[in-house]
Amino acid sequence: MTVLKDTPSSEQRPAVQVRPVRDRDDQEAVYAIREEVFHHEQHLTPYVRDDPDDAYSLTVLATVDDRPVGTGRVTLFGDEAQIAWVAVLKPYRGRGVGSAVMHYLIRWSQAQGARYVTLNAQTHALDFYRRLGFEPVGRRFYMGHIEHQVMVLDLRAQPERK
Repeated sequence: MTVLKDTPSSEQRPAVQVRPVRDRDDQEAVYAIREEVFHHEQHLTPYVRDDPDDAYSLTVLATVDDRPVGTGRVTLFGDEAQIAWVAVLKPYRGRGVGSAVMHYLIRWSQAQGARYVTLNAQTHALDFYRRLGFEPVGRRFYMGHIEHQVMVLDLRAQPERK
């Protein structure tokens, strides 16, 4: 489990905890977050449960005060790790939840021997992924009605993440 404590501020925020999905309740929480973000909010897809890659991927759940607030998934393909389904409920954005999810997935990928991590970033989130070390590759494209950009993180150029 990863715990990310926010920096001190005038309003102390609870810690974000990230852990692998453990059971059916966790998986249902992941589906609920996916449905809220990708279906209801973004109108990207109503098919948040039918991804066959879920069966052989690592999916994580982020919580704040034991409330499920974020998720992400990583799938290994040889020496490449592909991150997908990164989502944070709207009231919890900007609180370090997405960063905590991404750091967990990147560290796990590195521990599994991945040399690269790839993802399809929604273009509004490009700066977020750049801050994590990802670089854009190729042309932008549309998935659904939302513009995306393939991004790559070369783990060989990264120090071992703790």
